[in-house]
Amino acid sequence: MYAIEFETVIRNGIMVVPEQYARLKNTRARVVILIENSESDQEVRALSNHSAGTIEEWTDPEEDEVWT
Repeated sequence: MYAIEFETVIRNGIMVVPEQYARLKNTRARVVILIENSESDQEVRALSNHSAGTIEEWTDPEEDEVWT
């Protein structure tokens, strides 16, 4: 697993991946959204208190071995 970072705008629930990453089309990926606006919706901010590790489908012991 590796990471790619870019900035984009989410409009109507759709996030556009920059053309320079066109090779990623039709690729399965995990998405982490970092929001800079500290005055964002309280409901959305509450989501940040939950760890992605608590989602069972995302737990893969083989991937975790890389970090230990």
